[in-house]
Order: sequence, then C-alpha cells, then structure tokens
Amino acid sequence: MRAKPLIAAAMALALTAPGVAQEATAGPASAPTEQTDMDRGGLIFSTFVAAVQDPEIPSEEKNALIGCLYRNTLETISKATGEKLAQNPQIDATDPVNVYLVAAIICGAREAAEPAEGTSAPGQ
Repeated sequence: MRAKPLIAAAMALALTAPGVAQEATAGPASAPTEQTDMDRGGLIFSTFVAAVQDPEIPSEEKNALIGCLYRNTLETISKATGEKLAQNPQIDATDPVNVYLVAAIICGAREAAEPAEGTSAPGQ
C-alpha cells in the first residue's frame, strides 16, 4: 500500500520538524488562531516535502503540490485547510496524515473521496 511510506514520513516529520516562528504579530485576541495556522502551515510544508521526496507518490500529485505552494502562501493553504477541517469535525485535525490529505485536496493534488454507500454527509 503506497500510503504507508507517506504516513511514516509524515509522522516522523511531525515529530522532528523544527517549530515555526513563535512570535505573533497580531494582537492577543488573534494570537491562538494565528499560532494554530502557523503550526498547521509548518506541518503542511513538512508533509508536502515528504510527499515530493516519496518515490511512491505519482509525479502528477507532486507537481500539483509544488504548483500549489508556488501560487499560494502557506498561510492561505493553512487557513483553507483549517476551515475545511472545522467543517468536518469527524476528521481528526491532529493527525498529520489527515492534515496532508485535506491540504492536498484543497491544492487539487488529490480528489476528495466520496462517502461510502449507506453513509451520509454530516448534517444530512
């Protein structure tokens, strides 16, 4: 299964990646949200790097990830990922693999999976 190397790499990077800048430039009211976005951005960058280096990830996906980083700021990607995770509370937002998958979907590198038959989308 090709997702296993990515999962292992994402977990290793999440545990060993250096932290992002600790100083928030905004006032105290937005500091926790900004710090969360910054932390998520660092995780997204780390997992994108791991995916690009993974020989089992298709080159089309790698190209889409690099293109997304080129055209968008990490802040934009992180905030959009956070919004999507907040809209889907059934997804564990603390799992680096989930954060990668949602960010990759937002970037157009992967397609969102359809819910399995017999299940419904939240709120339906």
